[in-house]
Amino acid sequence: MTGRLTEFASHTEPSAGSADFRALELRLVESYSKVAKQYRRDDALEVNSENHRRLGGNLKRLSGSFGRDIQALDAGCGTGRYFHCLKNVHKLVGVDISSEMLQAATDPISKHEISVSDIQLLQDNIYTVVLPNGSFDLVYSLGMFGHGAPLTLEVCRKFYDLLCPGGRLYFNVLETPKSRPLARTKEWLKKSAYPLLPQGVRRKLEARASVLPCFTMTLPRLEELMNASGFSDFALSINVCRTPLWQGIHLECMATKFGRR
Repeated sequence: MTGRLTEFASHTEPSAGSADFRALELRLVESYSKVAKQYRRDDALEVNSENHRRLGGNLKRLSGSFGRDIQALDAGCGTGRYFHCLKNVHKLVGVDISSEMLQAATDPISKHEISVSDIQLLQDNIYTVVLPNGSFDLVYSLGMFGHGAPLTLEVCRKFYDLLCPGGRLYFNVLETPKSRPLARTKEWLKKSAYPLLPQGVRRKLEARASVLPCFTMTLPRLEELMNASGFSDFALSINVCRTPLWQGIHLECMATKFGRR
């Protein structure tokens, strides 16, 4: 692995009227501190899934499309599951709320494939973290928005501000289930498959569900957020996610900040 892993102290800026949000933050920290080691072990299963190969392939194409060295931000980097998917990135800032997850990210999966020369790990809250505007060519967030982490207009605007002109954004969010035959069938299949999961996986899912609220998004609402956040060039898609540990539907967004660097 080529690269330097640097751990930074927190530099958050509390927002007004954030009592409920801070309570959720504490629950997130507590939850992920308990599962960080297992989450890191699960990386070996997840990186071999079709879903990870698709997401990782998109990241490779996005990061490699600039034709030059770039700076990237991984919002909710967790254990560094996608670090090895980046190309032409000379500096990567990984932000996560959990110190245990960041500790696991110092030894990420597929580290022999990582080409980033400078990886900086920052323990902070992506909703309140203070980073220089216009400092990133690529901002991505995969697997963060959903359990315990809502996608808000404020965070979309933050991503817009953090990008330099011509910068790219890529993220996914859990889709709001729809009351339709296909959705009901998928829910039935999910419930039917649940008893077949390993006991340890079931305990982890139950613990997460009991602690963290689940935030979902509809496609029209996501389009509204993107239009209101400043992005005028974006594409949305619906993708079925199948991994050894989770199945569901994600909305995905790829966006470009208008202008040239």
